[in-house]
Amino acid sequence: MLKKLFKYDWKSVSLLLFILHGILLFYTLIGRIGISIAMSQSASHVITEDSAQVFGIVGMLYVLGFVLFIFAIMIATFVYLAARMQKSLFSDEGYLTHTLPVSPGKLLFSKILVFCTWSVLDILCVTLSILILVTYKDTLSWMVNDLKSLLDVLSGFTGIEEQTLMILTILDALVQFFAYYTTLLFFALCLGSLFKTHKVLGAIVSFFGINIGLSVIRTLLCFLIPGLNPFTTMVSSGTDGSVITQTSLGGSELALMGFSLAWDLVFAVLFFLGSRYILSKKLNLE
Repeated sequence: MLKKLFKYDWKSVSLLLFILHGILLFYTLIGRIGISIAMSQSASHVITEDSAQVFGIVGMLYVLGFVLFIFAIMIATFVYLAARMQKSLFSDEGYLTHTLPVSPGKLLFSKILVFCTWSVLDILCVTLSILILVTYKDTLSWMVNDLKSLLDVLSGFTGIEEQTLMILTILDALVQFFAYYTTLLFFALCLGSLFKTHKVLGAIVSFFGINIGLSVIRTLLCFLIPGLNPFTTMVSSGTDGSVITQTSLGGSELALMGFSLAWDLVFAVLFFLGSRYILSKKLNLE
């Protein structure tokens, strides 16, 4: 049943997103062709000074449009998926969704899986677009060197501590993006459904309110828990008997990253359980 749910949710959201990401790739290919033409003319010295200025202005406008397009695609993907999930669960369409012979947990997991899958495709499409636009003979060497440096760190050639820190950083980024924020979104949608009116506004306020509140609490805990405080204060005595206080950046990066990873995992689970509870016990489709 989970497979059928995923297939249905996938079909309901994918057409528009495929079109949008296809347009991004097409726009990228146009830029690649234009840059290649400009580079070939510059290499053959057939381009005039006026033409060079025109190419420069057009290129600048294209890059600006490309950056804005990428941000727009990423935001549009997130907002569109959130709107579709809200409609599927808590609008008139929700009456049909909740009559399916499937548990709220599986229903929620299916939609989270679709959301995460499209998030991965979105990142891959944006990354591919950037690589298509910037990968040339002159840039390929430093890209390969940066990749080699990253692999050296992950392989432990630069030290166990750097390797562990890099692995924790990557894991925390993945958990935060695909688990913490995704489950927070669904939990906010569920909380918004409990509002008698303005359910969408309630979901938005819940999302940003919880995120900001937890960020403040996490920051305070980092200052209060020994070993996590990013600042280290040293007190010493001067030659004249005076007290000298020095504050510098400190704290264990490994401890901070481990705490952040554990925090994101715990709250991702809590958000999922809270969402499942609301769908099971407090469902409101009015």
